[in-house]
Amino acid sequence: MPLSTINDSDLDRLGLETPIGRIDRALKQLWEGDEAKTRASLINLAIYTEDGCQLVADNELLDHVAAQHACRALLILALPEAQPPRARAWIQALCRPYQGKQIVCSEQISFVLEGGDAAQVQNIVFAHLDSDLPLVVWWQADLTKNFEERLYSRIDTLIIDSARWEDPARQFDALLAAMNAEGGDFDLRDLAWTRSHFMRTALAACFQDATACHNLSKLQTIRITHLKGQRTTALLLAAWINQRLKASLSVELIEKDSGPALQGLVLEGDGVRGEVRRDCDSCFVRVSATCGEHTREDLLPADVDSDAELVSELLSRFHGSTLYSSMLPFVRSMLK
Repeated sequence: MPLSTINDSDLDRLGLETPIGRIDRALKQLWEGDEAKTRASLINLAIYTEDGCQLVADNELLDHVAAQHACRALLILALPEAQPPRARAWIQALCRPYQGKQIVCSEQISFVLEGGDAAQVQNIVFAHLDSDLPLVVWWQADLTKNFEERLYSRIDTLIIDSARWEDPARQFDALLAAMNAEGGDFDLRDLAWTRSHFMRTALAACFQDATACHNLSKLQTIRITHLKGQRTTALLLAAWINQRLKASLSVELIEKDSGPALQGLVLEGDGVRGEVRRDCDSCFVRVSATCGEHTREDLLPADVDSDAELVSELLSRFHGSTLYSSMLPFVRSMLK
């Protein structure tokens, strides 16, 4: 998608267009003479996309995240196939009142890189980071040739959404290769995995009593109902279940045209059954567990749904540990 196909009104939302060589000076001028505003930054947060249709949504996402996490925000739209090569930039302050007195602001720098190759993307990112703060990158595109060692070796936390990948098997291969290469020791977070958090928590509630735990070995099948386009999210959940049980339960996936990403999970075996169900637009999940003649039911809260909420949630706890990386080989083996 060339830049000419993006509406000027969409570009205007990015703030003040600024020559790339004058960005630092222009940012400094944002704060001069305005003592009511305080610039704050705890991380560098970069969003990388190659889809011009995401520009407005990503701009709104950064505004939402910056309201909860002070950051230097970088929005990078790369259009590798567009010619002739050209780079444009915009700056803006993302400000929110703090304790009713002070106004705290994050800085956002947006770039559109026509003909943007790996070297240009790296130069843009590295030249506009805020001091030595951690670098968190949400890579929305496939892991193209622009995702190379010189870039990912500088990333502290990489956020992906494997549910967006058209060819997840190929992309997981590229991801595993990067993680096993020199410089591939970045912390990895997948929004597809985060979406399953409430299901995993609810499932643990199904089998928390001694009777249910004693019958775990009898489980034979996993049935997951998911939204169209969220097959990878469902597979991640199935892989986690098999890994935790140290088993190879058969997996059945049921696709729906509407509703939340994950809508139902049933584990069944001889005399034992566990079910987690989330109805459309419900903020809760219904949990039931049956062992022989004993049935237990519960109602638990569901997690957040939107990308902005998921990313914000990740940033709140991105220093915590995750089982995700250890599951990648299992998920890859399930992909055809």
